[in-house]
Amino acid sequence: MNNNLVIGMDFGTDSARGILANPHTGEILSKSVSYFKRWEQGLYCDPAKDQYRQHPLDYIESIDEVFTELLANLTGDDRKRITAIGTNTTGSTPVAVDKSGKPLPLQEEFQDNPHAMFILWKDHTAVREAEEINALAKKWPVDFTAYSGGIYSSEWFWSKILYTNRRNKRVLECAYSWMEQSDWIPAYLAGADRLENVKRNRCAAGHKAMWAEEHGGLPSAEFLCSLDPTFYHLVNKMYRETFTSNEVLGSISPYFVNKFGFSEDTLIAVGGIDAHHGAVGAGIKPSTFVKVIGTSTCDMYTLPKQADIPLIQGICGQVDGSIVPGTVGFEAGQSAFGDIYHWFKKLLLEPTVSVLADTLSREQKNLLNEKLLSHLSQSAELLPLTENDLIFTDYHNGRRTPDADFTVLASAHGFSLSTTAAHIFKALVEATAFGSKAIMERFKESNTPIERVLATGGVATRSPYVIQVLADILNMPIDVVDNDQTCALGAVIFASVAAGIYPDVVEAQKQLAADVVRTFSPIPKQVAIYEQRYRKYQVLTKTNLFVS
Repeated sequence: MNNNLVIGMDFGTDSARGILANPHTGEILSKSVSYFKRWEQGLYCDPAKDQYRQHPLDYIESIDEVFTELLANLTGDDRKRITAIGTNTTGSTPVAVDKSGKPLPLQEEFQDNPHAMFILWKDHTAVREAEEINALAKKWPVDFTAYSGGIYSSEWFWSKILYTNRRNKRVLECAYSWMEQSDWIPAYLAGADRLENVKRNRCAAGHKAMWAEEHGGLPSAEFLCSLDPTFYHLVNKMYRETFTSNEVLGSISPYFVNKFGFSEDTLIAVGGIDAHHGAVGAGIKPSTFVKVIGTSTCDMYTLPKQADIPLIQGICGQVDGSIVPGTVGFEAGQSAFGDIYHWFKKLLLEPTVSVLADTLSREQKNLLNEKLLSHLSQSAELLPLTENDLIFTDYHNGRRTPDADFTVLASAHGFSLSTTAAHIFKALVEATAFGSKAIMERFKESNTPIERVLATGGVATRSPYVIQVLADILNMPIDVVDNDQTCALGAVIFASVAAGIYPDVVEAQKQLAADVVRTFSPIPKQVAIYEQRYRKYQVLTKTNLFVS
């Protein structure tokens, strides 16, 4: 039967994206993007505190909007051809839930309580809590951080729960348990009403919550309660088993059957992390380094299961079965990449637009906003490259890898009165590429072979200057894939396997993964200079002694 259709959904920082695809031909039949309304207003967030929260209604409303647009041109019979839906989300983005798995903000008492909201991946309020987890882990008989790169991050599950437990008594009292966004979204689509029936995804559990078969699953209750007595409240309310995204979580909820005309047999696949699905959509294979490059980066890498896989220190974990089932998946990344460019754009535009507020039209303001980074890229590309150019570190939002530290700050060296905006932008682009090189060097130190680099995401597809600098600094060709929704495409691949259309992810990738649209090769004369500049970057990172 070759008339199946499949939906893939990707819940990012700002929006939910969906694609409707023919899983047999790979044809994308429709696309949709729905922006989170409350998030756009900045509700529940406080950037000065690194506090970033989202309301579940943003996701609920966006799901309806995406389905409405995706299915607009389908007949009733065609809608029943939709066999499966796959989803992925940001992570770690946990939320407190009641016994049925409903997020607390859906109750009147918590509808405007920031501590009850989904705590977004980029929220760094739990720095102190992460430090306490790391200190205890190094003393404990079992090092639960061993498969998390040896360092637990403030961006992750347990840090955020502990931070909330200590700061809001009502959330502590009313939270039956906690769920990752990547588990809650598919559970909501399936109408799950009992928390114990929700299949937790391997990617989030392993990379964000220290789940590992080697030590029996999640960190022990003894470890968590020794960390803080507030964890007694959650004993025996978490999970033991985890599942990969090619497995079935359940069938679609009657609500969506009635509202949109889905078949009641439409399957909902187990969820996953957006970047992991993006790597699958981009065509990841063993020993391929996939960079999903957007506001931040997530770097994915897989190896076949074997006895002698090294534990790589300072990364975001290595998990049996994550990314591609049947392999060991590794994750790393930078906590700011495109965000650094947008910070600089905002730094230039805000005072300019403010001074000229009465003379600039809305169209002119929009044009400035749209064209400034492109103009800076063109100007930076024309500058000569020398060993002694202005240099930055890339720690504007702390450091995710190697060696997570969200107290460290960005720094620069080499300003003069001749420094222009183009010089600064060039140095910022180089800094983000140096940060990527530092991650790859950590993998190489552990004798893990990197045979190919693939890039996807908004920066990869829209910023050729950035990717050329990256290729020069990594001294490796970079293949950019042509799909602007590789994360949603990855969800299509997993849903197709869950529905039995393909036997496994590797076979599904052959038909559905994105194609390479352009290859950026390193320029030899640039490579030699960047090797010298990278050494200066390393010195600057080590002399960055001022922390928040």
